[in-house]
Amino acid sequence: MKTPDATLPAPAESTQQGFWPQGWWKLMEFRIGIIPLPIYVLAGALIAGLVYTGKLPNEISLAIVMFAFFGFTLAEIGKRIPIIKNIGAAAIFATFIPSALVYYKVLPDQIIKVTTDFTKVSNFLYLFIASIIVGSILSMDRQVLIKGFLKIFVPLAAGTVAAGAVGTLVGTMLGWARTTPSSSSWSRSWPAVSAKARSRCRSATPKSCTRTRAHCSRPCFRP
Repeated sequence: MKTPDATLPAPAESTQQGFWPQGWWKLMEFRIGIIPLPIYVLAGALIAGLVYTGKLPNEISLAIVMFAFFGFTLAEIGKRIPIIKNIGAAAIFATFIPSALVYYKVLPDQIIKVTTDFTKVSNFLYLFIASIIVGSILSMDRQVLIKGFLKIFVPLAAGTVAAGAVGTLVGTMLGWARTTPSSSSWSRSWPAVSAKARSRCRSATPKSCTRTRAHCSRPCFRP
């Protein structure tokens, strides 16, 4: 009686794989910036459709999708241009090419309006700049960051104080410190007003308040 040979190889499994799910996973791994290719194509089609129908809404969800779509598209173009890609072409393209597209009227007016309204109302640029600065600092090596903290912090603190002092000094010299017609502000400027202007201010009527305020640097009143 023959016993089965345990050394015989097992039947080979079929190595042929369909598109789902392995093919889909490979497609999702191909990215434009951080956006997977299928999502990128879908976002582009969505933006084009809304612009074509004239119903591009001014909402944060769509604005972020639109910023990501155009920003990463320009960044990918910059990353693939020889020579200049080594000097930060991706960031340069993503920063300055949109301004050129607006200047030469390449982008649709709806996209320009939505972008302008969103950035003005939400102050998105403040968040963007803060994210870049914080992200750049936190992306540094931890040991280098700890060792160089004092070297970084002291110049930053000194520069902040110096910038505030210079700005305040220049504003004071140019007269920008007197922004509201408070009693302290007009009382300081009152001696410098000519006798003729003081006379007009004392005899001012309610109808001439606007004109007299320009002469006297204080609200019109009758003593």
